[in-house]
Amino acid sequence: MSRKAPRRIGIHISIAGGIQKAAERARDMGCNTLQIFSSSPRQWAASELSRPHCEHFLRLRENYDLKPLVIHTNYLINLASSDQLFLQKSIEAFRGEVERALDLCADYLVLHPGSFRGADRSRGLLQTAAAIAASTKGLDLVKGGLTILIENSAGAEFSLGGSFEQVAEVIHHLHGIIPVAACIESAHRRRNYRP
Repeated sequence: MSRKAPRRIGIHISIAGGIQKAAERARDMGCNTLQIFSSSPRQWAASELSRPHCEHFLRLRENYDLKPLVIHTNYLINLASSDQLFLQKSIEAFRGEVERALDLCADYLVLHPGSFRGADRSRGLLQTAAAIAASTKGLDLVKGGLTILIENSAGAEFSLGGSFEQVAEVIHHLHGIIPVAACIESAHRRRNYRP
Protein backbone atom coordinates (compact mmCIF):
# COMPACT_ATOMS: atom_id res chain seq x y z
CA MET A 1 0.00 0.00 0.00
CA SER A 2 1.50 3.35 -1.02
CA ARG A 3 1.23 6.44 1.15
CA LYS A 4 0.29 9.79 -0.29
CA ALA A 5 2.84 12.54 0.04
CA PRO A 6 1.83 15.20 2.58
CA ARG A 7 0.13 18.26 1.19
CA ARG A 8 2.42 21.20 0.72
CA ILE A 9 0.97 24.53 1.78
CA GLY A 10 2.90 27.76 1.79
CA ILE A 11 2.87 31.45 1.14
CA HIS A 12 5.10 34.12 -0.37
CA ILE A 13 7.30 35.19 2.56
CA SER A 14 9.50 38.23 3.10
CA ILE A 15 13.27 37.85 3.44
CA ALA A 16 13.55 41.12 5.41
CA GLY A 17 16.17 40.76 8.11
CA GLY A 18 18.00 38.00 6.24
CA ILE A 19 17.14 34.97 4.13
CA GLN A 20 17.05 32.70 7.18
CA LYS A 21 14.14 34.77 8.59
CA ALA A 22 11.95 33.54 5.72
CA ALA A 23 12.30 29.94 6.90
CA GLU A 24 11.46 30.92 10.47
CA ARG A 25 8.44 32.93 9.33
CA ALA A 26 7.21 30.02 7.20
CA ARG A 27 7.50 27.62 10.14
CA ASP A 28 5.75 30.05 12.50
CA MET A 29 2.84 30.31 10.02
CA GLY A 30 2.51 26.53 9.79
CA CYS A 31 3.82 26.31 6.21
CA ASN A 32 5.75 23.37 4.81
CA THR A 33 6.76 25.13 1.58
CA LEU A 34 7.48 28.75 0.69
CA GLN A 35 8.08 31.27 -2.05
CA ILE A 36 10.46 34.20 -1.73
CA PHE A 37 12.17 36.92 -3.72
CA SER A 38 15.93 36.41 -3.57
CA SER A 39 16.38 40.18 -3.60
CA SER A 40 14.23 43.30 -3.90
CA PRO A 41 11.65 42.69 -6.64
CA ARG A 42 11.65 46.33 -7.76
CA GLN A 43 15.36 47.19 -7.97
CA TRP A 44 18.06 46.24 -10.45
CA ALA A 45 20.79 46.05 -7.81
CA ALA A 46 20.55 42.63 -6.18
CA SER A 47 21.31 42.00 -2.54
CA GLU A 48 24.32 39.83 -1.81
CA LEU A 49 23.51 36.52 -0.16
CA SER A 50 26.31 35.57 2.18
CA ARG A 51 27.46 31.95 2.29
CA PRO A 52 26.80 31.62 6.07
CA HIS A 53 23.23 32.96 5.65
CA CYS A 54 22.58 30.58 2.74
CA GLU A 55 23.89 27.63 4.74
CA HIS A 56 21.79 28.62 7.76
CA PHE A 57 18.73 28.96 5.52
CA LEU A 58 19.35 25.49 4.04
CA ARG A 59 19.67 23.94 7.52
CA LEU A 60 16.42 25.58 8.64
CA ARG A 61 14.61 24.38 5.52
CA GLU A 62 15.80 20.85 6.26
CA ASN A 63 14.88 21.06 9.96
CA TYR A 64 11.42 22.50 9.24
CA ASP A 65 10.79 20.27 6.18
CA LEU A 66 10.25 23.32 3.96
CA LYS A 67 10.13 22.06 0.40
CA PRO A 68 9.93 22.87 -2.37
CA LEU A 69 11.50 26.33 -2.35
CA VAL A 70 10.11 28.63 -5.02
CA ILE A 71 11.79 31.92 -5.92
CA HIS A 72 9.99 34.59 -7.92
CA THR A 73 12.14 36.76 -10.19
CA ASN A 74 12.44 40.50 -10.06
CA TYR A 75 9.46 42.33 -11.57
CA LEU A 76 11.71 44.58 -13.67
CA ILE A 77 13.02 41.72 -15.82
CA ASN A 78 11.60 41.77 -19.35
CA LEU A 79 13.20 39.16 -21.58
CA ALA A 80 10.86 40.10 -24.47
CA SER A 81 11.94 43.75 -24.54
CA SER A 82 12.60 45.28 -27.96
CA ASP A 83 14.97 47.82 -26.35
CA GLN A 84 18.43 46.21 -26.60
CA LEU A 85 19.89 47.95 -23.53
CA PHE A 86 16.90 46.99 -21.41
CA LEU A 87 17.02 43.44 -22.77
CA GLN A 88 20.72 43.11 -21.86
CA LYS A 89 20.01 44.42 -18.36
CA SER A 90 17.15 41.91 -18.05
CA ILE A 91 19.33 39.00 -19.21
CA GLU A 92 22.01 39.91 -16.65
CA ALA A 93 19.40 40.28 -13.89
CA PHE A 94 17.79 36.95 -14.78
CA ARG A 95 21.16 35.20 -14.74
CA GLY A 96 21.72 36.63 -11.25
CA GLU A 97 18.34 35.24 -10.23
CA VAL A 98 19.29 31.79 -11.53
CA GLU A 99 22.65 31.89 -9.75
CA ARG A 100 21.02 32.88 -6.43
CA ALA A 101 18.37 30.17 -6.89
CA LEU A 102 21.13 27.59 -7.38
CA ASP A 103 23.02 28.91 -4.32
CA LEU A 104 19.84 28.52 -2.23
CA CYS A 105 19.08 25.04 -3.63
CA ALA A 106 15.73 26.31 -4.87
CA ASP A 107 13.50 23.86 -6.70
CA TYR A 108 11.73 26.42 -8.90
CA LEU A 109 12.35 29.90 -10.28
CA VAL A 110 9.21 31.69 -11.51
CA LEU A 111 9.41 34.15 -14.41
CA HIS A 112 6.82 36.24 -16.24
CA PRO A 113 7.39 35.99 -20.02
CA GLY A 114 7.54 39.78 -20.43
CA SER A 115 6.14 42.50 -22.66
CA PHE A 116 6.69 42.65 -26.42
CA ARG A 117 5.84 46.35 -26.91
CA GLY A 118 7.49 47.52 -30.14
CA ALA A 119 7.52 44.02 -31.70
CA ASP A 120 4.92 41.33 -32.28
CA ARG A 121 3.69 38.59 -29.95
CA SER A 122 5.30 35.72 -31.87
CA ARG A 123 8.71 37.37 -31.93
CA GLY A 124 8.34 38.28 -28.24
CA LEU A 125 7.71 34.66 -27.27
CA LEU A 126 10.69 33.45 -29.29
CA GLN A 127 12.92 36.18 -27.86
CA THR A 128 11.88 35.34 -24.29
CA ALA A 129 12.92 31.72 -24.82
CA ALA A 130 16.21 32.76 -26.48
CA ALA A 131 16.98 35.19 -23.63
CA ILE A 132 16.30 32.50 -21.02
CA ALA A 133 18.64 30.14 -22.86
CA ALA A 134 21.33 32.85 -23.09
CA SER A 135 20.93 33.74 -19.41
CA THR A 136 21.43 30.16 -18.26
CA LYS A 137 24.32 29.25 -20.57
CA GLY A 138 27.07 27.44 -18.65
CA LEU A 139 24.90 26.89 -15.55
CA ASP A 140 23.93 23.32 -14.68
CA LEU A 141 20.26 23.60 -13.70
CA VAL A 142 19.77 19.83 -13.88
CA LYS A 143 22.56 19.16 -11.37
CA GLY A 144 21.25 21.99 -9.19
CA GLY A 145 17.71 20.57 -9.26
CA LEU A 146 16.31 23.88 -10.53
CA THR A 147 13.36 24.19 -12.91
CA ILE A 148 12.38 27.49 -14.54
CA LEU A 149 8.62 28.04 -14.34
CA ILE A 150 6.98 30.28 -16.94
CA GLU A 151 4.07 32.03 -15.24
CA ASN A 152 0.93 33.08 -17.03
CA SER A 153 -0.08 36.72 -16.96
CA ALA A 154 -3.31 38.70 -16.99
CA GLY A 155 -2.92 39.21 -20.74
CA ALA A 156 -2.71 42.99 -20.94
CA GLU A 157 -2.22 44.48 -24.42
CA PHE A 158 1.52 43.80 -24.93
CA SER A 159 1.95 41.23 -22.17
CA LEU A 160 3.04 37.69 -23.01
CA GLY A 161 1.62 34.65 -21.24
CA GLY A 162 -2.04 35.70 -21.32
CA SER A 163 -2.99 32.25 -22.63
CA PHE A 164 -1.85 28.74 -21.84
CA GLU A 165 -0.79 28.43 -25.49
CA GLN A 166 1.69 31.28 -25.11
CA VAL A 167 3.18 29.76 -21.95
CA ALA A 168 3.39 26.42 -23.77
CA GLU A 169 5.18 28.05 -26.73
CA VAL A 170 7.97 29.41 -24.53
CA ILE A 171 8.30 26.00 -22.86
CA HIS A 172 8.40 24.30 -26.26
CA HIS A 173 11.28 26.53 -27.43
CA LEU A 174 13.28 25.64 -24.29
CA HIS A 175 12.57 21.91 -24.31
CA GLY A 176 15.84 19.97 -24.11
CA ILE A 177 17.85 23.12 -23.25
CA ILE A 178 16.95 23.62 -19.58
CA PRO A 179 14.42 22.15 -17.12
CA VAL A 180 11.27 24.22 -17.73
CA ALA A 181 7.57 23.96 -16.87
CA ALA A 182 4.51 26.16 -16.31
CA CYS A 183 3.33 28.03 -13.24
CA ILE A 184 -0.39 28.78 -13.37
CA GLU A 185 -1.37 31.82 -11.32
CA SER A 186 -5.14 31.64 -10.81
CA ALA A 187 -5.34 35.24 -9.56
CA HIS A 188 -4.31 36.61 -12.98
CA ARG A 189 -7.52 37.40 -14.81
CA ARG A 190 -7.53 38.20 -18.49
CA ARG A 191 -7.88 41.87 -19.30
CA ASN A 192 -7.86 43.35 -22.77
CA TYR A 193 -6.67 40.05 -24.22
CA ARG A 194 -5.92 40.05 -27.93
CA PRO A 195 -4.77 36.85 -29.64
